[in-house]
Parts: sequence; structure tokens; C-alpha cells
Amino acid sequence: MEGMTSELSQAMGDNYFMAKFFTLLITMLHVSTSATLQSHIFNFLRIFIHNFRESLFKGSAEYCGILCFEILRCCNSKMSTTRSEACSAFYLMMKTNNELFRSQGFVRCHVQATIAVSRLVSTLLGESDTNLRRSLATIANFVKDDTKIKRGSAFPTEVAELMKRLKTILNATSQMKAHQNDPEKLMDLHYSLAKSYSNSPELRQTWLDSMTALHLKAGNYSEAAHCSIHIAGLVAECLKLQKENAHGCAAFTHISPNIEMEERGMREDKGTAGAEDHSYTQPNLVSLLETSMDYFEQGQRYEVMSEVAKLLQPFYEDARDSKSMMEMYGKLHQAYRKVVDIEESGRRYLGTYFRVAFFGRPFGDDHEKQYIYKEPAVTTLAEIVLRLQKLYSRKFGPGTPVNIVQESGRVDIESLASNHANIQITHVEPYFTEDMLQDRTSRFERTNNLSRFVFEAPFTRGGKQQGDVTRQCMRKTVLTSE
Repeated sequence: MEGMTSELSQAMGDNYFMAKFFTLLITMLHVSTSATLQSHIFNFLRIFIHNFRESLFKGSAEYCGILCFEILRCCNSKMSTTRSEACSAFYLMMKTNNELFRSQGFVRCHVQATIAVSRLVSTLLGESDTNLRRSLATIANFVKDDTKIKRGSAFPTEVAELMKRLKTILNATSQMKAHQNDPEKLMDLHYSLAKSYSNSPELRQTWLDSMTALHLKAGNYSEAAHCSIHIAGLVAECLKLQKENAHGCAAFTHISPNIEMEERGMREDKGTAGAEDHSYTQPNLVSLLETSMDYFEQGQRYEVMSEVAKLLQPFYEDARDSKSMMEMYGKLHQAYRKVVDIEESGRRYLGTYFRVAFFGRPFGDDHEKQYIYKEPAVTTLAEIVLRLQKLYSRKFGPGTPVNIVQESGRVDIESLASNHANIQITHVEPYFTEDMLQDRTSRFERTNNLSRFVFEAPFTRGGKQQGDVTRQCMRKTVLTSE
């Protein structure tokens, strides 16, 4: 065992034999086995954690991250014996990490466990996390019963903080379960959670990845492309901080101004992350850009592909990668051929927009809030009314009537039943000033990177909507989204 340990530990575990050995260990942990064999696997796992602590907690963060995910996945098992073994193994990981870095605590385990739970719960929407919550409580009790911890050690406090953080993630995702059949609200919760991790790049990426997957499942390729390109901007900014990329996310401004606003100024949160735990490389960035380019193509946003290509080209040139360069320009050739055909036929519909306002107690925090909804291609007002009426009727049940407010103007809230779910839906168009129209000359530019919308509503000075033609007026309302 001693000779094997020495060979596997070479280069802090960054070697061929450790990679193969670790893959075998994780496979054994992942597949379903008998209780007896599983007990032996966990016993061996504890030996592995002790013997290879340098590789796990000083080498690449990848091994620690994968192990945290698999152990915490076992913590959510329906089998109590599996949960017990997994809790014990995870506690040993934290304690071993802490002993190796007494002054710093178990930072790596803290970070990777948070990432693991975020990834785990993103796959559990619709499933119970009760067993995982029980396991976290069990782990918290381990530290209370551990008599070997020295008096005055910060370890118990740090364990309690981590368990609290993991429960916070579970609480946030429980809201997602409540809204899993409401695609817009579910995506809004994902976005909020991703934004809350602005100082933890890998955690932010976890939720942006989850958003991408949800958009792809719904066939929203434009939205999936923007989630993917945000991740690319995030990676570029991290590489800039590591002096491996000159421009960071500022280079993405022509694709979307949101990227620089949300991904710039990434800083290391020393309480939850360490620079050594970032596994981002230039090949990661290239792969993300290539994926984003494919999504933009599927979303028929062909013109954006050239902006992504401008970011890819320097990497291909530096690597002397003629094949990738050829394939990229081949895609651009096909894309612009489609652009020419579209300009001649005018047949490209990138979305229809509606203002949706909510009124009534059933909507909770969304009462009196209004949103811009982007619906697929050519969606009529009748179609979105029917969709939202069905969605909220199922969500609130037969005891809560769902009413559609017919007028498009200002709503008299006092006239609405507060215990009803009242929805006002108005068709809106992208809004541009004369100066903006001079910059946005093409049809595509007037349907891309939008934030302002307009609608008109009839009124008379007497207060009524409709009146004599000599007294009829139109109120133009301009809306700006966040």
C-alpha cells in the first residue's frame, strides 16, 4: 500500500494512475451495490481520504469536488445505512482538510461542498431533499460529540456555518419546486440565485448551467445562448484575474451589454473560495464560445455568431488550429447565406413581446409588479392569455379564480378582488428614439439587445377609454426593463 500511495501521490495526484484509480473508486461509490459491499467501499474511502489528503486538499480541486458531490449524493439516499456511512465520510473530509490547514480551516471542503449541493439540488427539482436535510443535521451533531477537538478550535463554528449555508441553498431550491411548472418564475429564481453568487464563480456557473439546460429543454435557444455566453464571459474575467486573458468580459460587450455589467469585477471571496480552486483554462473558454455559437445558430441569431467568432479566432490562430478555423468560417458562411435569404424574404420572427402585470394576494411578492414576457415567434394575445390562465389556474387550484383584466390602460386596483389572481396582458413593441434608430439600421438590430418597449392605450379626457372621435386620445407608455 505504501508503494502504491507514493506512486499515486506524484505531482499532488495530478498523474495518469491517480486519475484511473480515482475514477474506479467513484464508479464503485456511484453504482448500486449490496449493503455489505457498500460498507467495505466506504471503509476504503476513509483510508483513501487519510492517505491522499495532500492530493485532495492541496492538489487540483477536481478530486475534492467530485468526491464531495458523490458523498453528498449518498447523503440523500433512501437507505439509512448509506446516509450514515456518507455522513461519516464527509465529516472525515472536513476534519482532515482542517487538520492540514489549521490556520485557514477547511476552505476547500467548504467551497466544493457548496458547489456540490448547488449542483445536486439543481437535479432534484420535483424530488424530495428530506434525507439530505437529515444528513446535514447528523453531520452537525458529529462535531458536538467529537471529544478529540481541542478547546477553542474554530472547527465546530465553521462546520455549523457550512451546514447553515447548505440548508440555505436547499431552502432556496424548495421555492423552485413550488414553481417548477411556472417556467418564467422558475427561471427568475435561478437568475436570482446565480446573481447571489457573484463572488463565487463556480457556484454562479452552476446555476447558469442549470438555466441553460432548462432553456434547451424548452427549445429557447436564444436564451440558452445568452446563458452560455455569460458563462464564457465569467470564465474570461477569471482568466483575466489570473493574467491569462487580456480583455476579460469587456470583450463581450458587442454580444450583450449585460455580460460586462454582471460578470466584470469578479473578486475572490476568501471566506468561501480560493484562487487555487478555480479550474478555468483557455480551452474551457474556447469550448464555451463554440457551444454558444451553436446555440446562437439554433436561435436564428446568425449575426451574433460573427461576434463570437471574433473572440474565438485569436485562440485558433495561437494554436495554429487550421481545422477549427475552417469549421468556424464554414459556419459563418452558412449563417450569412441564411441572413441574405431572410433579408430578401423577411421571414424571421425572433419573438413577440407582452407586458404582464399581476394583482392580488395569490401572487405574493409579485403583486403590482409587471414584467416583459418574450414569447416564441408570432404569438397572439389570445395564445398568451390562454397559456397564463391555464398555468395559474393549475398553480392556485379551483379555490382561486384567475381573472384577465381586459383594459390595457391604468388599472384601478381597488376595483379588483384582492383574493383573486388578476392578470393584465398587453402586447408591446420594441421602442427606439430617433437617435437609436440611426444606430440600429438593420431589422435584426431592432430585435436584439432590447430593454425598452412601448404600447398605446385609448382614453378620453372625461376618463372613459372610448368616446367621440373628436375627443379620443391615445396614451403612449414606454417601459424600461431592468
